[in-house]
Amino acid sequence: MSKDKFLWGSATAAYQCEGAWDEDGKGPSIWDDYCHSTANLTGITGDVSCDHYHHFKEDIKMMAEGNQNTYRFSISWSRILPKDDHVVNEAGFRFYDELIDECEKYGIVPNVTLVHYDLPDYIGTWTNPKVSDEFAYYASVVFKHFGNRIPLYTTINEPNHNAYCNYCVGNYPPNETNLQHYCECAYNMILCTAKAVKEFRKLNLNSLIGIVQGCGPAVSLKDDPEYLEAVKYCDYFCNDWVLDPAIKGILEDELIEAVKAKGIDLSFVDPNFKDIIKNNTIDFLGQNIYSRMLVKPNTSGITSFTVNNAGNNDGTNNSARETRAIKDWFEFDRDENTQLNKWGREIYPKCGYITLTKRKERYGNIPIYITENGHGCYDIADENGYVEDDERIEFLNNYLQWILKAKEDGVNVQGYYVWSTMDLYSWINGYKKRYGLVRVDYEDGNLKRTPKKSYYWYKEFIKKYQNI
Repeated sequence: MSKDKFLWGSATAAYQCEGAWDEDGKGPSIWDDYCHSTANLTGITGDVSCDHYHHFKEDIKMMAEGNQNTYRFSISWSRILPKDDHVVNEAGFRFYDELIDECEKYGIVPNVTLVHYDLPDYIGTWTNPKVSDEFAYYASVVFKHFGNRIPLYTTINEPNHNAYCNYCVGNYPPNETNLQHYCECAYNMILCTAKAVKEFRKLNLNSLIGIVQGCGPAVSLKDDPEYLEAVKYCDYFCNDWVLDPAIKGILEDELIEAVKAKGIDLSFVDPNFKDIIKNNTIDFLGQNIYSRMLVKPNTSGITSFTVNNAGNNDGTNNSARETRAIKDWFEFDRDENTQLNKWGREIYPKCGYITLTKRKERYGNIPIYITENGHGCYDIADENGYVEDDERIEFLNNYLQWILKAKEDGVNVQGYYVWSTMDLYSWINGYKKRYGLVRVDYEDGNLKRTPKKSYYWYKEFIKKYQNI
């Protein structure tokens, strides 16, 4: 991979796109278990999804024809190590080998995430005290198999949002609302990344290793002390525990004391924790960009977390907004001048610039890849399956202009990925919420792919900016 070549691509995740949930020796994952349980009230699963497992050659070819030169995807841990016995499933590796073969055929750079929300069922949850050692073993198996064939590895996708959905909102398995478990999960994710980096360094690869963060730095509408204090605590909760250990090799004592003051029992922390993170930091940051973290002082006096998985916001329904609040720390604010999408999330393109410049302020010149940026819509196709998704094009174009401005202003931005390559399973939003550059017809027996208007727009955008 040329160090000077800007990467333009798109992204998927294993459970969301592969299908083939029990083929070729794959073991069950926590999302298989959840989707097949009575807890899944929708009955919608990722068992087949867009069947990337059997359509990857078509999908990669379509990416190449769209001028994309990189593909971000994740590996299913359950395909590689399907049972709790450390025995490798070679058929699982064969699928990813063939996928990478196809990428190499078209000059597409693989950017590979080890875990994107999906754990083997024998691991169970992120609170399992064995998870970091098991993750390190899994990571070492992957690193040894693929080596430099994968130039960019990332450990975990969106640790903050993963932990948040699992243990604050409780809409992802194990579907709990438990801040104690949130902190145990966060701690184990920190260790997972550090221990995986340690295994990675043993091999002296030319590849790079990073992590993917799911939200930007907190911001406020006012600069007075109370608002700035809310910003600090929101960053503690959403950002600093992920990125400070991964990039700087530290976790600030003030953050730890603030967590203790919330009544969290930290007896689970290994006495050697600080040494483990100090010596195992990452090479680059993957930053997902969707919306800003707009906060104010917590005046409600409550701790509450909600997300909108109904997609029912009409621009006036305040109950459809996302909310996030921790008593005495912060709560989400609302800028009435900013549009919300159907799922109650802000559409605020400048957040790309703010996120990137603030990352540089805190972490210096670390290389940054925009690992996700996309817009969920209720796409409407014509009789030929073609979607004129002008709303998505406007979103991507507006965000990209701010992202490119950040690059012009000195942020070390190395690549950009649209979420997502094609329509796929959008977790508990199912298949109505679509992000893809390519439409998948789920009613068609062959899951017909049709490039959307945004696919062709992105193709031309890449052509225009390919040499930045």
